[in-house]
Amino acid sequence: MKIFEKINRLNVRYILFSAIVFSFLAAYFIPELASNSKIGDLVSFVGILFAILVGFFIAHLYSRYQLIRSNASIDASSLGTFYFYATLISKEINNNEWLIEVEDTIEEYIHFFMPLRWEEYNKTEKYFNNLCLTLEKIDYSGNKADKIMNNLLSLLNEHSTAREKLVMSGKDSLSVGSWLTISFLGFLLFLSVLFIKDDSIISILFTGGIFSSISILFIVIRDLNNLNFGESSVAIESYERVLDAIGRDRYYKKKI
Repeated sequence: MKIFEKINRLNVRYILFSAIVFSFLAAYFIPELASNSKIGDLVSFVGILFAILVGFFIAHLYSRYQLIRSNASIDASSLGTFYFYATLISKEINNNEWLIEVEDTIEEYIHFFMPLRWEEYNKTEKYFNNLCLTLEKIDYSGNKADKIMNNLLSLLNEHSTAREKLVMSGKDSLSVGSWLTISFLGFLLFLSVLFIKDDSIISILFTGGIFSSISILFIVIRDLNNLNFGESSVAIESYERVLDAIGRDRYYKKKI
C-alpha cells in the first residue's frame, strides 16, 4: 500500500512540476504575437467564461467524488458486517462450511472489483447476487437466528441502495463535449495572453503563472474525472480491511 501511494504521489508531482516548467519556458520563448488594445477585453471575457465553466465542472466532479467515497465506504462496510452476521449464524446452526463459502464469495467480490474502473462497477452485480444467494443455502431456527437474519436482510437493502448510487455516479463523468469546450476556452485564453505579453520579466512571470494555472486546473479536472484523486482512500483501503477481517490476503500485493 505504501509503495502504491508513493508511486501515485511521484506521478502527480512529476506532472505538476513538468506543467509548471513547460508553462514558464513557453512564456519565455514564445514571442508576443501582436499588440492590440482590444485583446485585453477578450482576455477578460474568455478568462471569466473559462473560470465559470471550470469552477462548475470541478464542483460537480468533487461532489461526485464525495458521493462515490461515501457509498464505497457503505459497500465495503456492508461486506464486513455481512461477514460478522454470517459468523453468528454459522455458530447458531453449527455450519462452518457455509461460513467458508461466504468468505470465498466476499473474496471473489473484492478481487473482481479491485482492478475495475468505477465506470465498470455494474459488472460486480453477479458477485453481489452470489453473496445474497448464500443465504438460501442454510436452514435456521430460533429467535436469535431470526433476529440476525432480519438484520442481514436490512443490511442487504442498504447495501443494494449504495451499489445503485455507485453504478450511477461511476458513469457520471465529463462528456467529450465538456472536454472540448474547456479545452477550446483554455486554448483561446492561452493565445489571448500571448497578444498582451511583452519581453519584460514581470510580463513573462505573469504569463507563465497564467499558463501554469491553466495546466494545473486541467490536471485537477482529469484526476477528479478519473477518480485518481485520493484513489487509495476511495477504492482500496476500505476493501483491503474487509479482506483482513475474513482472514484473506490483501489484494494490493497482486495489483502492484
